[in-house]
Amino acid sequence: MHRPVSDPMPDPAAGITPEAVPRILIVEDEPDVARMLARMIDDLGDYRIETCLDAAAFPGFLSDPPDLVLTDLMMPGLDGFEVIERVKRVDPDLPVVVISAYATLENAVLAMRAGAFDFLAKPFRPESLELMLTKVQRDHGLRARAAAAASRAAVLDPHLNALRGTSPAMRSLREWILKVRDTRASVLIEGESGTGKELVASALHAGRGPFVAINLAAMPPDLAEAELFGYRKGAFTGATRDYPGLVMEATGGVLFLDEVNATPPHLQAKLLRCLQNRTVRALGDSREQTVDFRLLCASNQPLEQAVREHGFRQDLYYRLNVLHVTLPPLRDRVEDIPELAESFVRHYARLHGCPARRLAPDVLVALMGYSWPGNVRELENSIEQAVILCPRDAVALPLEVFPALLGGRGATGTGHDPGGGTTLAEVERRYIETVLADCGNNKAQAARTLGIDYKTLLRKLRAWEESP
Repeated sequence: MHRPVSDPMPDPAAGITPEAVPRILIVEDEPDVARMLARMIDDLGDYRIETCLDAAAFPGFLSDPPDLVLTDLMMPGLDGFEVIERVKRVDPDLPVVVISAYATLENAVLAMRAGAFDFLAKPFRPESLELMLTKVQRDHGLRARAAAAASRAAVLDPHLNALRGTSPAMRSLREWILKVRDTRASVLIEGESGTGKELVASALHAGRGPFVAINLAAMPPDLAEAELFGYRKGAFTGATRDYPGLVMEATGGVLFLDEVNATPPHLQAKLLRCLQNRTVRALGDSREQTVDFRLLCASNQPLEQAVREHGFRQDLYYRLNVLHVTLPPLRDRVEDIPELAESFVRHYARLHGCPARRLAPDVLVALMGYSWPGNVRELENSIEQAVILCPRDAVALPLEVFPALLGGRGATGTGHDPGGGTTLAEVERRYIETVLADCGNNKAQAARTLGIDYKTLLRKLRAWEESP
């Protein structure tokens, strides 16, 4: 944030531009001290400085959060610890520096534990203040670079882009994938059918080496062992040639076992041995061969429950569940439905040679009011069907081409009638309230998630509070 006067140009990586002068809020009950501090900061660089002398006025300054807060520790009506708490509620990353004449080690430790970025003792020299501002600038620059790098990675990565949605749950999922992608640890992906477990596995694989996917529920139990581990010619009737097996084919890449909860008991023991020893023995072979792959598994049922019910080996469960993620159902991230639906409309219009169309407002209302028991897969299938059935001369997809929505099957039970009666304003309100709840009522974070201005969000919330 801090830019010394001698610097001819701002540092773009630190987020400083001539149009965006850093704003510093001084919270201090003594006017003379506040003015002196403001003069010292002004001498050190190009800043916009605001001063809060009254505890009652402090919440108003957070309606448009500054870039840095400097606060006294002991003030009537509002102490520095409460300032830190209120700031962190608005924006956990906003730095707060405590300046106090009560510079005991205990106070400094308590302030840092509460979330303060730094602690300065009064009286302090300009050099101390400049050093603190430089530390804030460096931290801000590192955060900006890390955020920019993560953003670039997400934008350029087709595997991450396949996981559409801007909800907090989807953003957290993409961040988690970037953290664990380069490890070799086994991953257990759980979630309802249709939530995109194979897409997550593909994003973890990221196109590096072979990707061998097997649906164990679709594989006949008596053939599963031969398919997975291979066989030698003559090992059984019909084995007319050597077959290496899918595990061997995954060497150097990823083996993805979908619906691993359906693994037959006899196969669980052999899979466990394979994971423990990193070797595999084909049917009819006396030799073991070394294999090297990363194991990703998916289950549409909680695997821990299957262990408790003695349907799945506990020792194998621990081998599979080194890293774990549970995918949210679509009904828990309704804010992602418009983006998903529009992307499916574009995709299937191109695929089937249909005219480009948009979603009618009442369709969008209905899509967001339906519970989607089949999750994203059901939404995708419904959109494809609607694109095909839509009259050629229609500008927008009408509600009539969505049989599930017209029938009300899978309604959310929230009082919403997918066929009518709910306005777009009501859908918007429900959407914003959902995002706010996901953000722990942090309005600044919710505004960023929603892609709207912070003041716009506050204006909407005030209007809803005042309405009957």
